[in-house]
Amino acid sequence: MSKTLVLGLGNPLRGDDGVGPAVIAALQAHPLPSEVTLLDGGAPGLETALLFEGYRRAVIVDAAAMGEAPGTWRRFTPAEAQLLLREASMRGTLHDAGLAEALALAEALGLLPPELVFYGVQPAEVGWAPGMSAPVATAVPAVCAAILHELT
Repeated sequence: MSKTLVLGLGNPLRGDDGVGPAVIAALQAHPLPSEVTLLDGGAPGLETALLFEGYRRAVIVDAAAMGEAPGTWRRFTPAEAQLLLREASMRGTLHDAGLAEALALAEALGLLPPELVFYGVQPAEVGWAPGMSAPVATAVPAVCAAILHELT
C-alpha cells in the first residue's frame, strides 16, 4: 500500500481553481518514489475524507485565498491552517461541504494521516472558464519542485 498521497484539488473548468490538478499532471512527468500516489481529487466534497485511508502522509495542493498576489504559493502545516479547520461546519447542507469539512470527517473517522501538508496557490480568477491565469500557471513548476523536494 502506498504511504504518501499527493492530492491535487480543484476544477480546471473554473480558471485558477484548476491549479491542484495542474500540479498533479506536471508531477506525473517526474520519477517518484514507489510509495507515492498522485491523485487528481477534483472538487472536494465529503467523499474526499475516504481518499486518505491507509496513507501515512498526505500532501494537498489547492487554490487558496491568502490575500497575496496571484501566483503566490505557500506551504502550510495543519497547525498553520488550523483556523480553516476549526471553522468546519456543515452549514445545514451537504452541498456546502468542502475540504475543511472533509478533513474534519477524516479525523473523526480515524482516516487522517499523521503527516499532513498543504500547498496553497493564490488564484487570480476563479470563474466559469477553463484555463489558469499566467501568474498561477507560472507557479506550477515551483510548487512541483517544492513537492518533489519534500518527497525525496
